[in-house]
Amino acid sequence: MEIKVIRVPGRTSTVEVPDGSSVAEALNAANINLQAGEACKVNGSTADLNASLSEGDKVIVAKGAKGNA
Repeated sequence: MEIKVIRVPGRTSTVEVPDGSSVAEALNAANINLQAGEACKVNGSTADLNASLSEGDKVIVAKGAKGNA
């Protein structure tokens, strides 16, 4: 499945990962390691590294990334 991985500031990558992959697996495929103070969002909601992804999801990595919750 295709996932868009966005690092703010930085770059945007589109990666192919197997169905049911986690946020951590998508970050690994995009060669992104979380740095101190960075967090992840998936489609605008805060997510942990074990969260499962679906086709077309957008993973955003940013310092202090917060969801809409």
